[in-house]
Amino acid sequence: MSGREQMQAVTTILHLIPTLSGGGAERQLAMLAVEQAKRGLKVHVGVRRGGMYEEPLRAHGVTVRLLGDCRGLNPILLVRIKAWLEEVRPDVVQTWLPQMDILGGVASLWRSVPWVLSERASAPAFRRSSGATWIRRALGRYAAAVIANSRAGAEYWRNTHPLESRVTIVSNAVDTDAIHAAVPLQSSPDRRKLLLVVGRLDHQKAVDVVLRAIALLPDDGDLRVLVLGDGPLRAQLAQLVEAQQLRSRVQMWPFQKDWWGLLKAADLLVSMSRYEGHPNVVLEAMAAGCPLVVSDIPEHREFLSEQSALLVPPEDSAALAAAIAAALADPPSCHARARSAADRVSGLTIQAAADAYQLIYGQATSERLN
Repeated sequence: MSGREQMQAVTTILHLIPTLSGGGAERQLAMLAVEQAKRGLKVHVGVRRGGMYEEPLRAHGVTVRLLGDCRGLNPILLVRIKAWLEEVRPDVVQTWLPQMDILGGVASLWRSVPWVLSERASAPAFRRSSGATWIRRALGRYAAAVIANSRAGAEYWRNTHPLESRVTIVSNAVDTDAIHAAVPLQSSPDRRKLLLVVGRLDHQKAVDVVLRAIALLPDDGDLRVLVLGDGPLRAQLAQLVEAQQLRSRVQMWPFQKDWWGLLKAADLLVSMSRYEGHPNVVLEAMAAGCPLVVSDIPEHREFLSEQSALLVPPEDSAALAAAIAAALADPPSCHARARSAADRVSGLTIQAAADAYQLIYGQATSERLN
């Protein structure tokens, strides 16, 4: 069977993800599912609960099934997934994030449906080993394919998977057209320089490191910091803002799906993640031409260099403060790096990603038939 015939053999896809909230995996799934539906495929998305992407998916003809907000490895959720699998009879199941990787993987193997596991992180995310981490890693050996969004994520699975050829990289897509069409939106009427910090408020994103760096900068009234996101550390980070006496410079807003207007008005975006996959926020900033200061981690080094961003050692608030000050003092150099960064994301379209996924689905289905 040719590659084209393999791709055409897959007509029904079932995606499983815990929620449709504002995270990076959720955004990638939403873009992919809409593109697949536009191509005439039957696309189903199963979730514990909905979120900001639920209605846009439904509006584009994607079937969204709420399976019940059961946390963890709840057997009730497994039974519901298995029952829906039997009802939909998909050609392939793709799972997103650990809970659904395990439960959806078990249900797919149970029903002998080709299963594709999505890896959205890298090895450091799993250093704190748990029972669920061990189960996911062991179960993933039986996936028809593992799709990572970064080299670091792929390497994690190539050390595990019995057939390394089934581990593939598909980079995250960027909605460049929508970003370019966004109207710059000032977050306040003043003329202070705007620094954005965007992402889930958890240990991984290291927003605490950013706040401590801001506290080291002179409070000369020329800088405004907007932290955009939600997560388990929100209250703790708000306390840090108070403790560092940053209330006049730092605001914390909930995440907004279409935040690109703020991005296009920003002077700088800072991401000091301790580890990553292929980070949506940084990619979108690159597409918008927003200057970047990021942590110097392998996942950022995959697509950034000193010619496209300022890279700072992770955990180093003093070095970050110096980098922010240097960037804001030299806009021409900042924008030269931003132009270089923008060139690097021009090919990361959802159409290219959907083509890559469809080919992987077809190969997985062909192997089952053979």
